[in-house]
Amino acid sequence: MKKGFWWFGALGLMLAALLLAAVPARAQSVDDKIKALEQELSSLKSQQIELKKEATAAAAALPTFSYRPGNGVNIEAADKSWGIRFSMEAHLRTMFESGQDQRGRTNGEVMLRRWRPEFYYCIDNCLYEIDMRFDMDGFGTGNAKNSTNTGGSSILQRGVVHFHLENLNPFLPTVDIGGDISTTFSLSRQGSSAVGTQMEYDFLSRNSGPNTGRAGWGYVFNWDDRSLSSIGIPGRIGRYQFSVASIGEGDDNLSSFTDRKDFNQYISVFPFSQLKNKWLQGLMFEFGAWFCNLDQRQQADNGCDRIRIQDNGDAGRQTLFDTGADSIGEGLFTTFIPGITWTFGPYRLRAMGTFIQAEDGNFTPPGNTAQKAGKKRGHDFLIGHDLFLWSPKGWLTGSVNTPGSIYVGTHFERTDVSCATPRCGPINGGQFHRGTYILREWDLWYFIAPRMSIGGSLLWYDASNLTTTVQRTLGIRHNGSPGQGG
Repeated sequence: MKKGFWWFGALGLMLAALLLAAVPARAQSVDDKIKALEQELSSLKSQQIELKKEATAAAAALPTFSYRPGNGVNIEAADKSWGIRFSMEAHLRTMFESGQDQRGRTNGEVMLRRWRPEFYYCIDNCLYEIDMRFDMDGFGTGNAKNSTNTGGSSILQRGVVHFHLENLNPFLPTVDIGGDISTTFSLSRQGSSAVGTQMEYDFLSRNSGPNTGRAGWGYVFNWDDRSLSSIGIPGRIGRYQFSVASIGEGDDNLSSFTDRKDFNQYISVFPFSQLKNKWLQGLMFEFGAWFCNLDQRQQADNGCDRIRIQDNGDAGRQTLFDTGADSIGEGLFTTFIPGITWTFGPYRLRAMGTFIQAEDGNFTPPGNTAQKAGKKRGHDFLIGHDLFLWSPKGWLTGSVNTPGSIYVGTHFERTDVSCATPRCGPINGGQFHRGTYILREWDLWYFIAPRMSIGGSLLWYDASNLTTTVQRTLGIRHNGSPGQGG
C-alpha cells in the first residue's frame, strides 16, 4: 500500500512537470503568432500606402479635360508639355431680301454664314501654339447651273504658328507666322460676330478696306494686355500690332506674285481701366492703319485694286458702287480706321470711321497704254449701341455667358465714295461717279446657352445712286432710271 502511494505520487509529479512545461511553450507560441500577424499587417499597410501613392501619381499624370463656352474643349497634359483644343464657330442665317429671286435675292434659304471647325495644338505650356481652322461656309456666290456665278468655296480659314515669347519675357511679343493669318484693325466697327449685335462690318472697311484683316501669309507681332502704370497712366494697352502680310490677297497661302509688301499697324488703349471709377473704366480708344503697296503688273494679286461697295446680302450681294477691277493706279493705297468704345454696365457705345484713298499713279488697263488714274476717295462713319435689356437676374443685366439674356442693338452708318472725272472712265455703267449709302440696322438676340443665341436683324438701306440693273434686281424700278437711287 505504501509502495503504491509513492507510485501514484511519482506519476502526479511527472504530470505536473509536463503541465508546467507545456504552459510556457503554449504561451510562447501565441505571442509569436501575434507578432507575426502584426508584422504582416504592417507590411500590408506599407503596401497599401505605396499602391495609393502610385495610383495618385498615375492619376496626376493623366491629361485634364476642361470646357469653356466660346473657347471649346481643352485636353492638356498634367505637366503641360502638350495640349489640344477643339472648338467650333457656327453661324446660321435665313435671309429675307427685297428683289428678284432669279438674281439671288431669295427668301427663306438657310445659309452657313460661318461654319468653322477649329483645332489648336500646344507644346511646352503653349510656348508654341499651332492654329488650324477651316472655312466651310462657301454659300451663296454661285450655283451648279450657272458656271459664271461661281465662287462659293470652302477653304483654309487659319494656318499659323503662334510663338508666345511673352511666356519667356513680358516685354516680348507673340509672334505669328503662317500661310493663312489674321490681322487686327478695329473692334468698334462691329464688336464681335459672336458677342455683338451688328450683322456685318461697316460698308467701306468690309468691301474696299481690309475686311476681316485676313491675309494669305504674314508675320504678325502682338503685344497684348500691357499695363501702362509704369509711365503713370492708370490703364493698359489692349493690343499693339505690327504686321507684314498679304492682307486681302493669297487665299490658302497662294503667292501674290509681287515683292511689294503690305503693312498694317493697330493699337487699342484702355487709359482708365485700373481706376475704380465705373464711368471711365470701360473707355477704349483704337486706331488701325493699312498700307497696301499696289503693283499694277497683270500677274500681281492686290488686295486694294478697286473701290467697291456691296450690300450685306449673301446669295445675291448687289454692287452699289464700283470703280472696276484693277482700276487703282500705282502707289500706296491707305486705309485708316479710328474708333472709340465706351462700356458701362450692360450698355456699349461704339463709334468709328474709315478713310481710304489711293495715290493713283499710272495704270495700264489690259490691252491699253499707260494712263493716269482718276482720284478715288472714300470715307464713312458708324455709331452703334448695344444693350443687355434683361436676364433672369433682372432688368439691364445679362451677358453673352448668361442663358436667358436679351440683347438689343442698333447702328447707323453713312458711306461716301467718289472717283474724279474725267479720268475715271465709264464706271458704274457710265451712269455716275460718286455715291452716298446709308444703312440703319436694328437687332434683337436671345441667348439660349452661353455664347449661343438666336435672333434677327432688320436692315434699311438708302442709296443716292444705283445702276439701272441693280434697281431692277432690287425691285426699286421696273425698268430702272440711270443714276437714280432708292
